[in-house]
Amino acid sequence: MHIESRRKLSFFSILLTYFVDNLGWSIVFPIFAPLFLNPDNSLFIKEISFSTRTTFLGLFLAVFPLAQFFGAPIMGEMADRSGRKNALVLSIILTLMGYLVTAFSIQNNSLLWMFFGRFISGVFSGNVSICLAVVSDLSPTEKIKVKNFGLLSILTGFSFMLGTYIGGKFSDQNILSFFNPAFPLWIASFLSVINFVFIYFGFKETYEIHKRVKYSFTEGFNNIYQALKTKNIKTIYVIYFLFIFGWTILFQFSPVLVINKFGFTSSQIGDVAAFMGICWAIGAGPINKLLSKSFSANKILSVALVVFAVLCSLVGFPNKIAYVISILGFCILIGGLGWPLCNAIISNKATQNIQGKIMGMSQSMQSLAMVVSSIVGGFADHISVYFPFLIAGFATFMAALMYFKVKF
Repeated sequence: MHIESRRKLSFFSILLTYFVDNLGWSIVFPIFAPLFLNPDNSLFIKEISFSTRTTFLGLFLAVFPLAQFFGAPIMGEMADRSGRKNALVLSIILTLMGYLVTAFSIQNNSLLWMFFGRFISGVFSGNVSICLAVVSDLSPTEKIKVKNFGLLSILTGFSFMLGTYIGGKFSDQNILSFFNPAFPLWIASFLSVINFVFIYFGFKETYEIHKRVKYSFTEGFNNIYQALKTKNIKTIYVIYFLFIFGWTILFQFSPVLVINKFGFTSSQIGDVAAFMGICWAIGAGPINKLLSKSFSANKILSVALVVFAVLCSLVGFPNKIAYVISILGFCILIGGLGWPLCNAIISNKATQNIQGKIMGMSQSMQSLAMVVSSIVGGFADHISVYFPFLIAGFATFMAALMYFKVKF
């Protein structure tokens, strides 16, 4: 095969991997909140209070990013030691296993196996950092790199839109009798098989293998330590952490909000989440491109952080669903605008030979932010349905203040 055609096939295979990973994460978005919060479901006895259920939901949502926190650096080290391709093949196989275990646990109302299935999926979804490193490998200039990271952000929005729509519709037995909360996970399993075929047969290694690389289960903590002492980029890592913290609360607890205030079903949550995905793609794509023609990336990100903080703080207060959805839409649009800018700034601060390490550190920061926000959001719902969003807005506002004080 011609070298350029091979490169394009490799790039497509990585985009597909990134897409399937994000779709697999988002496909469960409309499923778990109703599963945990609906008293008619058999996961808990009916006497368990709503606030206790939200706490369990927060802990459960934290399992995936916690596993990713430990798994992403290991997968990154494996990508350096054994090659990007071998790491991707292994991660896809075991992520598939995680989907199957989770589907089995839902069908059998096993909370313990549900936690275990999500843990497996989280550990081996660490290949997102490998995807970011490969995209960097295949981006010869900074301009192309920003463009490609923007493409990944568009894929994030589109995969979230499609995944949440599939998750919401295919889990609703009111649409078809054989639909159930486990059904979308069988779909994710099938897509993982397709993903495996493309990586195994279509992807060409993009990186020189280093056999001396050592594995470490504590590398996630070391990544955080290294990120916070890396002079040139430690501040942007903290900003990124706070931004992802607020973003995760918004995404994961908006279903709790619409269930609690408006009695939404899984199908309706899927519709709202699909709309959010469209907004994300618009922000990451055309809005980003339009603003970049007139303003610098630094100025766009500084304004985006402030606007995101304000909108996130307001999302829980309206008593009409149309207002809630409108605020959510604008908030997610701004989030889609800010995400590729953060990643591009982090990547551009590092030399080419440590891109895998830098992306691994970035993934560790992201995973830790998701763990903390899931737990904080679950407990914050004890106080008020509005409180998680106020915390998210405050965190993002702090990120904006830090960004104003530092010039990148």
